[in-house]
Amino acid sequence: MGPFEMARQSTRLAHLPGTAVPPLIPPPTPRLRLRPDGTGRGVMDGGWWPRSRDAAAELPELVIALADRLGMATRLTIDFDDWDHVPLRVTALGRAIRVGWLPHLDHMVAVACGRDEPLLLLVIPPETPRSCAEEALGRTAEAGDPLPWEILASCDVSAARP
Repeated sequence: MGPFEMARQSTRLAHLPGTAVPPLIPPPTPRLRLRPDGTGRGVMDGGWWPRSRDAAAELPELVIALADRLGMATRLTIDFDDWDHVPLRVTALGRAIRVGWLPHLDHMVAVACGRDEPLLLLVIPPETPRSCAEEALGRTAEAGDPLPWEILASCDVSAARP
């Protein structure tokens, strides 16, 4: 029996009555911090620390995490240089969301919902040590308008491109 037949056989066995179905594991909670005063009018509205540089895997989790606050995202714009693979669209909550990209967007992601101003988030590189990333996330949610590179530099987060 080849690998495809084995996979088909194991799929059938998982759905037979009386067999145990493994529990669904919820996706990890996004590492996200937003300003408490709502969507900002400054340089950024918060920060996000993705777990990898795979935009197709990370962006849907971000959209889901923001859906309660913003509604359904209609477009995402990301810094092309921050990701290994950038899809044209991602699917979240049963909807396809367009993904645009710009080089050198200063480690930012813009989440647009309809005609409202987009939510701007600083993207903390995934390989950042936890203590530095958490400090940077905290700084993104504080009052005032620090610039993205100032936050990264002050928290010892490398802004170097991968």
